[in-house]
Amino acid sequence: MGLSSRRSTTNAAREPKVPEHTLMSSLLQTSLVDAQLLMMTAAERGIELDEEVTRTILETSNAFDKNQLTPAIASGFWHAYEVLSHTLSPITIDSVRATHDMRGLRAGVWGSLQGRNYVPFSRKSAFSYKLLSLLTLLTLIALQVFWAIGNTLVVDIKDQSDRIIELEEQLFNDHGSIRSGSESTLSQRQRLQANSGSEKENETPSNIPDSQEGSSRPTDVQVLNRQIGEYISWRNAEIIELKNWNRFWGRIIFFSEQTWEKPDYSQLSPESKLHVHYVSAQYVLHAISAYFLPILYGLLGASFYVLRQLPKDIESLTFSMNSHIDYSLRITQGPLAGIMASFFFTEAPNKLYSLTSHSSAIATVKLGSSSLADFSPLAIAFLAGYSVELIFYVIDKIISTVTTRSTTTLAKSSPLPEKKTSPGKATPPSPS
Repeated sequence: MGLSSRRSTTNAAREPKVPEHTLMSSLLQTSLVDAQLLMMTAAERGIELDEEVTRTILETSNAFDKNQLTPAIASGFWHAYEVLSHTLSPITIDSVRATHDMRGLRAGVWGSLQGRNYVPFSRKSAFSYKLLSLLTLLTLIALQVFWAIGNTLVVDIKDQSDRIIELEEQLFNDHGSIRSGSESTLSQRQRLQANSGSEKENETPSNIPDSQEGSSRPTDVQVLNRQIGEYISWRNAEIIELKNWNRFWGRIIFFSEQTWEKPDYSQLSPESKLHVHYVSAQYVLHAISAYFLPILYGLLGASFYVLRQLPKDIESLTFSMNSHIDYSLRITQGPLAGIMASFFFTEAPNKLYSLTSHSSAIATVKLGSSSLADFSPLAIAFLAGYSVELIFYVIDKIISTVTTRSTTTLAKSSPLPEKKTSPGKATPPSPS
């Protein structure tokens, strides 16, 4: 007990005693500086102040410097500071400090040198938001171009395959012949043989040269063969580009081994290898259009909103740390609103097509097209990012509608309690 009390006494003796009036003096000194900054702002903005408020603040500053401050002077200062804050509202001392170059106001050579390297908080925030918007825009452009190239290749390969099948069917039905196996795919020959009659299949060989067809119109056969050859050449060229397109995003996803990088891929037939690249490209296109693009468009919309409102706040001298927090939350809400809007307003996915026929499908994945109408969900994602209140309004409307219906249904299903009558009183007859 004695030892502990000695230690406590020694520690208490070592700690410096802070006078109680020090905290009040520091607050008053800071408030005097803030009041003069507000008076400077009012003078710059042409805002008229009460002479009594100005005189009280200056007298309090003079009394504080001469150490002649009294409770009456301090009370008058706080009242004048309150009137000054109401007069300049919505301009606050935080917004003034965030916008003005405070170190540039320091006197002396060292203060001026510090002021040259000092950047106000509003300029720092503006630079950060500009950089974020620029990076978002460049990323969006790169991803949009990448998606457009892959989408164009997928759509063109599908259209050319359908056109080749139509021409080969026409050649088979009109002239009783099909192209040689070196120029036509196995799936196309199977389709032609399945569409023909059994007798015609037995009578007609699978490979007949153009010179031995015996058709009455050999010119039409040559024209059809030439058209089929051109479509096959164009399709083969775009298939090569599609494989390069797939390998590009396969390098980006380095942590996952793609199908064409596995050992079993070399054992597949050329037709199966083509379908692997074709189907993989469609899945990647769907992931980009359904997830990545709406997120980027929502972020771009939120950045656009911040860049539009930020100059207004700086010009009106209302930008402060609270504004920075609000804008940061807005940047975070933009991608969330974009992806939610794409889920709310995107139509049901279409079928993912194969190259073997016109109507076959192996999954339900949306295939994009080159028309501008398919970009409406992305435009909605941009609007949702720009105006987050839009998506919040839709969600609140849906929730309120469902809640109102459930409450109404519950009220109708619950029976009303029967009124009990006392035995001594008779129920009055209802009027006829």
